Amino acid sequence: MSAFATEVAIEIRREPGFWSDLAGLRAVGIRSTVLRENQQVRVAGPILAEKALTRLLNTASVFASATDEESKELAQQIAVFASLASDDEVIREASVRILSDLGNFPGLRKLEIDHPAELGFEAHMRLGLLRELNTVDIAGERVPLTEYQLDLWRSLDSSSATAVSAPTSSGKSFVVLEHLSERAIAADRFGAIYIAPTRALLTEIHGKLEKRLSNISESIRITTIPVPDPESRPKQIYVLTQERAQFLLSTVAVAGLIDLVISDEAQSLGDDSRGMILQDTLEKLRESNPAARFLFLAPGASGLQLIGDSIGLQSIEVKETTLSPVVQNRISVGFSNLDEHLVSLDLVTPKKLEPIGTYQFKRGFALSDDTKLAAVALELGASGRSLVYATGAKNAEDLTELLARNREPRASQGLSDLAKFIEQHIHRQYSLANYVRQGVAFHYGNMPSLLREGVEAAFKRGELDYLCCTTTLFQGVNLPARNVFIDTPTRGRGAALDEAALWNFAGRAGRLGEEVVGNVFLVDYENWETKPLTERKPFEIKAAFKQTVETDFDAVAERLRAAVNKAYIVERDRASEDRITAAAGLILFRSSQKTLDGLLGRRSLTLTNEQKENLTKLADQALMSLELPASVLTTSWMLDPVALASLLQRIRELVRQRDFSKVMPSNPSSDAYTVYNSIIRRLYKYLGGMSLSGEEGRRQRGYVSHVTVTALKWMRGEPLTQLVAEAVKYKKKVAQQTSQRPLSQAAIDGAIRDMFTLIEQTIRFKLVQWAKAYVDLLKYALAKEGLDEMVAQVYDFSLALELGVSTRTGRSLVEFGLSRITAAAMASLITDSSLSSDQVRGWFLQQPVSLIQQMSPLVVAELRERGLISVEYPA
Repeated sequence: MSAFATEVAIEIRREPGFWSDLAGLRAVGIRSTVLRENQQVRVAGPILAEKALTRLLNTASVFASATDEESKELAQQIAVFASLASDDEVIREASVRILSDLGNFPGLRKLEIDHPAELGFEAHMRLGLLRELNTVDIAGERVPLTEYQLDLWRSLDSSSATAVSAPTSSGKSFVVLEHLSERAIAADRFGAIYIAPTRALLTEIHGKLEKRLSNISESIRITTIPVPDPESRPKQIYVLTQERAQFLLSTVAVAGLIDLVISDEAQSLGDDSRGMILQDTLEKLRESNPAARFLFLAPGASGLQLIGDSIGLQSIEVKETTLSPVVQNRISVGFSNLDEHLVSLDLVTPKKLEPIGTYQFKRGFALSDDTKLAAVALELGASGRSLVYATGAKNAEDLTELLARNREPRASQGLSDLAKFIEQHIHRQYSLANYVRQGVAFHYGNMPSLLREGVEAAFKRGELDYLCCTTTLFQGVNLPARNVFIDTPTRGRGAALDEAALWNFAGRAGRLGEEVVGNVFLVDYENWETKPLTERKPFEIKAAFKQTVETDFDAVAERLRAAVNKAYIVERDRASEDRITAAAGLILFRSSQKTLDGLLGRRSLTLTNEQKENLTKLADQALMSLELPASVLTTSWMLDPVALASLLQRIRELVRQRDFSKVMPSNPSSDAYTVYNSIIRRLYKYLGGMSLSGEEGRRQRGYVSHVTVTALKWMRGEPLTQLVAEAVKYKKKVAQQTSQRPLSQAAIDGAIRDMFTLIEQTIRFKLVQWAKAYVDLLKYALAKEGLDEMVAQVYDFSLALELGVSTRTGRSLVEFGLSRITAAAMASLITDSSLSSDQVRGWFLQQPVSLIQQMSPLVVAELRERGLISVEYPA
């Protein structure tokens, strides 16, 4: 039947009449989703031809039985739009029948709620039977899955490495997390590492796993910190970025202890130096845990076999689909040159634009770009939660201001609590607090995690109508919306967005179980220089190391040659130089481990034997010349090896002079400015290439001093609000001295944004990488001088820089998955800096309700979610 249905479907798709009927249904269906109820707008557009709905539903029945995904997608569109376009019970029943044939039961459940249908006995029994066939036991409940989810769920019982490729809204993450949870519950001993590229995604995954596995909390540790478990629980799940995973493998013996490795957003393998870190980390895990199962997740990718080849896996099973269980409409928004109030909507298809309708608004749209985007979002996004794409953090703030104008405050306790949290824990003059009260907000990657989570939670609850966001959401953060608005395929100062990332963002429109339809409004799409959203094409997985050594072989060889001669290379294009340095560094590291042949011998790597021999020879010579310790190369090979060697030489000079006051990092809780200023200056000079001497270096020295002071306060766990307040105070002082005017709201927001950037990009990323290298170099230098007893006294400040805590109590709080804001707030109440995780839990049990009640409801909610206070605990 399926083969015959496929042949018939192909024939039907060749008929112009079918496409004409479908265009009419699409137009009517989409128009029903665009405006809010009672929105006074004059609308005109195509209508359904007589009996077109009957013809289309009969066609959809055939398409649903076909084997190709194009037919199934068309069947789903017809079923969903028919249920939106008609109140007829016969039409609704036919739509239910088609969706059940497709196995889209999560979507069907949502449709049944929003557009209920009275089913006949036969249809009801048929639906129940088909739903049961797609239902599995998850967390003690019977959960119906889509056809793709069910196929994936069953395939995960095998032991082979698997790559999972599906659209953003397909529900693949849900299935993989449930598989991980089921394995953790069933095993007596279990180890897993979940690698994700962003801290925002770590927080989301950690929270889901904590909630899902709360019933076995006594025997399992779920952590985002790459340190050993002091309680040695039998089950361990690490949720880490690739940098944290790399650190874990260098400090914790995990050989033979890992049963499952999951790499989320696995297309990150192509992200320059970070992609190389991911490749190296995954390969180390494979070598040390040969029995471990590997799972790779990527949205809409092709060439997934490259992932397996890059890390030395012999074979990899691919589970992929292009079919989304949510109907996502890409809608071109155009404007009239003759009538500024007229807006035309057209459905973007691979072949042409299909008219949806024209809308006559009271508002005029003869506006500048950002103002026009905000105006369109206000008119067309009123039907449900809307995400508005911003090219950067400042643009997100500007768009939010435009959306907030003339909006009345929302009567919402949740928004009031969030606004008060912002004023208490960020800054009392932060504009975001007022925006939140009006039901709009902005969101970008450098924001503190609890603030970002609070904004996300309010949006998910439907309390925020609009969220202006940057590319943070491109990498897996699950934030469903009815509408997405985009007016450019660029980011930052006009750089082209990666096409896959743009599709990933568009995929936020409509999410499985949340919506059956999602609209992606492409504002002025016809005037975009490029039109990447016209037709979805699977993006090709890339491996950054492979791409770099193949396309920039001469530059990589030159970097190794420079290492042989201990010569600095003048940096021109920073991103390109970092990528080349990382590729050369990985070659050096693998040479030091005697495993370079394996790296260069990958089947997918198209280098000649002569080129491989050249790299091998240069790497051997560079290792002899630089004399870098293996411990440094293990975690810091992505840094310039010549700079590392120069830094080592300087450290050895200071150690020989016994000038420990300038070289030995100490716990930052003490008065440690002098030593850390010396260390961080040294890092900027040698690893950052910054000139700090003479008159020309005065400004640079001032900047490094500012970084040092901020880093120390951050490591000590001082409240973020204090750091932000000092930044705003400084800006106010400068404004008064230069212009004699009060600091503008935009400047206040700018000072806050700059502090976020300093913390996230400089202190928690760049300095963390440098600090790891510094500590390893210092330990090596001390050992070389016979000062073994001092090696154990070296304070590893890299973890304190990343976590923002330096005491055992602070680390124990973070260990529970608490945000740094909550951890710092609670640490300030605990009068013992040396508590273990169990002791911290005991401390909470002893505290009066009044102590916790004084905290922000967001802090209390986080404590409750992490199981540190009872569910019934009053907020």
